[in-house]
Amino acid sequence: MASATPVYLLKTRASPSDAYEKLLKDFHDDIHLDTFEPIFVPVMEHQMREEGTSFLKRLLKLGSINIKPNATYGGLIFTSQRATEAFASVIRECQGAGHVL
Repeated sequence: MASATPVYLLKTRASPSDAYEKLLKDFHDDIHLDTFEPIFVPVMEHQMREEGTSFLKRLLKLGSINIKPNATYGGLIFTSQRATEAFASVIRECQGAGHVL
């Protein structure tokens, strides 16, 4: 069996269980595909989290998130308004620095 496909979730894992994690891990059972491995990247608390946003900036600058065959990741899933705001902030910062995304 192929290794699990990583799916980045720009959110903190909910406790004691996370509905997105369960959905992604159970999804393959329903349609008999490779498994998904949810990876949580906390990007905000009440403020931006530098380690999460730096990681996202790196992925965007390298073109790692893309639909092209050589891309590392095929997309992003936004699970909250705060995650969307963090992403928009990273995009503005990258564009302000002259990075083409």
